[in-house]
Amino acid sequence: MDTERLAPTVGIVGSMLLAIAVAVPAVTVEAADGQVAAYYASGPVGISIVGMLALLEVIVFLSGKQARTDPAMASGLGVVLSLSMLGLATLWSVSIDPTVLFSFEQQYTWLTYHRWAVLGAAGVTFVGGAGYARSVL
Repeated sequence: MDTERLAPTVGIVGSMLLAIAVAVPAVTVEAADGQVAAYYASGPVGISIVGMLALLEVIVFLSGKQARTDPAMASGLGVVLSLSMLGLATLWSVSIDPTVLFSFEQQYTWLTYHRWAVLGAAGVTFVGGAGYARSVL
C-alpha cells in the first residue's frame, strides 16, 4: 500500500468533510435572534476558524501530494494544522453552553449531535496528516 499517496487523500477527504460539517448549520438552520451566530461563537474560540483551517488544509495536502511543494514541509504543516483543528474542535465541542445548544426549535435537534460530527471529521483529518508525516519523514 502506498501510504505516501493514501494518507494525504485521507487528509483531503477529512478536511472537506470537516469544512462541510462546520458549514451545515449556517446553511440549513433558520433561527431568529442570532441563535446560529451564538452557536458558532460558543466556547473560548468558536468553531468558524476550524472551517477556514480545514479549507487551508486541503491546499496543503494537495500541494504535497502533487509535489508542488516539499513533501516534508507539507506533511509538517499538515500535522500542525490538523492537530490545531482537532484541539479547537475538542475545546469547542466540550464548552458549548447548553442553553445555546438546546435553544433551537424541535426540527433542529440534530444540532445536539453536530459537535460530535465536527470532532469526528477533525479526527479523520488528523489521522491523514499524521499518516502523511509518518510516510514522508
